[in-house]
Amino acid sequence: MLIDKETKYDRQLRLWASTGQSKLENSHICLINATATGCEIIKNLVLPGIGAFTIIDDKKVTISDLSGNFFLTDSDIGKDLATAAKENLNEMNYEVKGYDIIKSIDSILNSEEDDDVSLWDTFNVVIVSDYCCQLDKLKQLLWNKKIPLLIVNTIGFYGSLNLISHETTVIETHQSNKLYDLRIDKPWHELAQLVENTDLDSFNDIDHAHVPSIVIHIKALNAWKRDHDNKPPKTRDERLDFKKHYITTLSRNINLEGNFIEALDSFHRALRPTEIPYSLQELFNNNQIFDENLNLSTPIFWIYIKALKNFVDQNDGLLPLPGSLPDMESDTESFISLKSIYREKAIQDQTLFYEEVIKMLRSLGRYDDEISKDSITTFCKNAQSLHVSYGSDKLYDSSLLQELLSPSPDQTLVNVYFSILAFNTFITEFGKSPSATNIEDFTKIFKNSFGIKEDALSSSLKETIQELLAHSSRSYHNLSSLMGGIASQEVLKLTTAQYIPLDNVFVFDGIHSSSNKWKINS
Repeated sequence: MLIDKETKYDRQLRLWASTGQSKLENSHICLINATATGCEIIKNLVLPGIGAFTIIDDKKVTISDLSGNFFLTDSDIGKDLATAAKENLNEMNYEVKGYDIIKSIDSILNSEEDDDVSLWDTFNVVIVSDYCCQLDKLKQLLWNKKIPLLIVNTIGFYGSLNLISHETTVIETHQSNKLYDLRIDKPWHELAQLVENTDLDSFNDIDHAHVPSIVIHIKALNAWKRDHDNKPPKTRDERLDFKKHYITTLSRNINLEGNFIEALDSFHRALRPTEIPYSLQELFNNNQIFDENLNLSTPIFWIYIKALKNFVDQNDGLLPLPGSLPDMESDTESFISLKSIYREKAIQDQTLFYEEVIKMLRSLGRYDDEISKDSITTFCKNAQSLHVSYGSDKLYDSSLLQELLSPSPDQTLVNVYFSILAFNTFITEFGKSPSATNIEDFTKIFKNSFGIKEDALSSSLKETIQELLAHSSRSYHNLSSLMGGIASQEVLKLTTAQYIPLDNVFVFDGIHSSSNKWKINS
């Protein structure tokens, strides 16, 4: 039975809408190492309909691979691991294209063949699951190409995730604390005219009890400003006075009129100044939008930022109006009338912004089809809450290392992270994973890797190392499933360009059921 996409992907469409789903379906994800964790990540991307995935692995399936990898079967033993995993994962969603490359990452990175050199440009995100012999080289290559790299490690009951991305920009952040832009303190002509034409004294009791709270707020604020030298309430006493003598007195019975009760409860909306958020002011000062730095390869996000700055400069320091309203006590006719005024203003602003973006693109010799009306609408609705973060190609920095060297009661997760890094260094030097019998060599590598003196290992760090080596398996499926879920969520954020991704290290301790994240600076 055929199922249409809206039904098949109903739940996720509610999260990121058709724009996010379209980006997801046009994305190609690369997985290096078909481990249990790696397959869990791909599974979580195949199910919502990622466009394509490629698995790079030159190993064969062995009996030990079956212990924690649910996407391998007895019949796969002896087959190419990448091929077996690809075929089994593809069965979950035949609309997704799966590919395999039966080569070691070492041979690909060292190859001079053109197809291998350009291979990475086909991927939107690259994932390394567990140990990678040429991680530093791969990391630098992808960093230079500005392709996000996720490094996921699961060892025993411990897990870590690194998101290495040159720059991450998000328009649709879906922030739960997002505030409505209502322009109560700066109503435009049509809104001001509606408020002026709303004669409360002439209304009967029913109509009076259905005047939208926004209208009440504007009337109250206008009255306050007339009495206070055109200045809004600032102090606590002034705010209380504003509520009592400028909102409450407009009501005929404050205990019965729900719209006025709502106006009192949401009075902070009337006192919130319409201004450019500080985070957006910082973007306006970013050197990427300086005229001399704009060119054919400037990401469209920064073209939007430049156009937005121009829009603000030409429109009295105001952003495009989003046009959305909160629910409020009102009759249908009054609410629709108010909503129409906000919607029409939003469309006017979107048109002006669109024209500014087109002008910018043409001045750079670029084409109009780089953008769409839908993308303009989305940007204008989210202009107040844009997100930009800058990553690092390092796995740790001096501040995180200092946490390791400064023992504290809550240091366990830092110990876990550095122990995982040392675990992979051990594999590079000895060609095998360490176990409990290698604690002396492991400790030596740990100290040498991070410049730790002989007597500087804390008791908690020693305990973490012992625990790591006692359970050094990469195939504990509960951890693989957990870390696979966390990592796939970050991939979805990157591919849909929605929600704010990790910035930029996450560590999980399954023994104590705790986790934390850190920002590694360049």
